[in-house]
Amino acid sequence: MNKKGFTLIELVVTMAVSGIFFTLALNLYGSANNVFFSYKKTHEAYFEYNVMKANADRQLRENPGECTPDGNYIFTGEYADSLNEAFPFPTPKCKPIDSKRNLIYFTGIADTTINKAVGYSQIVDR
Repeated sequence: MNKKGFTLIELVVTMAVSGIFFTLALNLYGSANNVFFSYKKTHEAYFEYNVMKANADRQLRENPGECTPDGNYIFTGEYADSLNEAFPFPTPKCKPIDSKRNLIYFTGIADTTINKAVGYSQIVDR
């Protein structure tokens, strides 16, 4: 007699092997997904910091300002109030370098990924 088909044991073994491969694939996918999201999180903060820095550079280059006697930098001119409020970093500090330039800086929060303080500095012509 010529019988065609699979036995129950063959089907169970096939399902067990498929289940093992599926579990391994799902584990690899989960690991890769976690790595991607941690990478995205650290680089998103880096990107946000660079956008803030570029915005601060533009504001310092395009608008007049001066050092106050207490060492803070403030914007002067027509839009000074809104610029001082919209500056992306907390009140920047100011230190005269020479008669023509000021150093504008801000020492910020500690970056836990690289164990360093993240800050900002820019030299501005007077």
